Amino acid sequence: MFDPVPVRHGAASKSRDAMRILVVDDDPIYRETARMFLSMFGRQVVLAENGSAGLAQVANDDFDVMIVDLEMPDMTGLEVIAATRAMPRQRDLPIIMVTSRDDAPAIDRAYELGASSFIVKPVNWTLLDHAIRFVRRAALNEITARRAHADAEALSRAKDNLISVIRHEMKTPLSAITGFTQLAVEAQLSGDLSGLKEHLEFVRKSGERLMASFLDMSTYSDLIAQKALESPATINPNWILGEAIEHRERAIAQAGLTLVINEEPRVLRMQADQTLLVSAIVRLIDNVIAHATHARTITIASALCDGRILLSVKDDGIGMPPERVAACLAPFSQETMSLARMREGLGLGLPITTEIVRLHQGQMTMQSQPGQGTQVSISLPVEA
Repeated sequence: MFDPVPVRHGAASKSRDAMRILVVDDDPIYRETARMFLSMFGRQVVLAENGSAGLAQVANDDFDVMIVDLEMPDMTGLEVIAATRAMPRQRDLPIIMVTSRDDAPAIDRAYELGASSFIVKPVNWTLLDHAIRFVRRAALNEITARRAHADAEALSRAKDNLISVIRHEMKTPLSAITGFTQLAVEAQLSGDLSGLKEHLEFVRKSGERLMASFLDMSTYSDLIAQKALESPATINPNWILGEAIEHRERAIAQAGLTLVINEEPRVLRMQADQTLLVSAIVRLIDNVIAHATHARTITIASALCDGRILLSVKDDGIGMPPERVAACLAPFSQETMSLARMREGLGLGLPITTEIVRLHQGQMTMQSQPGQGTQVSISLPVEA
């Protein structure tokens, strides 16, 4: 169905950055001419003999630019453009329409359907190559602008979330500190010390909450600023689980959770900062304790999977829809940042864990389904 892709031996055509051009035209002479001239400009040319063949190509492969003839027997160029734009993977593919006549309505319609430019036969091949470079550059600029806009919106949402959560996380404990300190002062002045201990306990807990929030913000800031671990050591991944469990075993029991430990029986070694990785597992355990509604069991495991070390924390709680997983991994996005939310914290537990894993050249994944609980897995390289 398709003409073979030409193999050229010029320096330009050997470049790995050479643009891939798909030419869709029912005229075999035009196709071969296009192949010859565009290859001379260093382009990698793929030919399709009609509209159906062209659509089959763009459905299964990626190109830098598509050139499509307006008038073809099986499908018109307009139909090819419309069908191409309906493919999600080709939303940004620049399309140049070629027509043998100056047909203003057809050109207008082509632009409406998503064409990037047009050229009239007989083709000036130098001008066509300029058009190819122009539409490709314009497409890349549009992609960059769209990504920048999305990043700006994400940063704006993060800023709003940060302001909202800090307002809540700072105001509540500070109000408790000032209020209960005043009650303690009044109790001491009045000589009625019966409630003094309780008042001071509220002050202590509020201070700890403030300190925890500041430490989380400081830790997250330090992690995203670092590019590599400063002093990794050779450790056994099971040591990480053991230390993390030692830190949180009592809290797990107080939460009414049954602890299940599945350790990899083989002795493995990895280069890691043990303190950081223990902190990461502790945060995952805390996440289960705080958020795994109706969970009865927490399973903490290590394993060797596909040549990598896998550390995981799993619960059997109510789980969540997959679309909520990405939000859980974003900083300052603890469920909702409204002041009416029920749980404390900055929503930095999972983002901090993600950054710790990134510093160890690892990957963290979170899987959850309603009614099936949640599992967070950390994949890390084994020491050679």
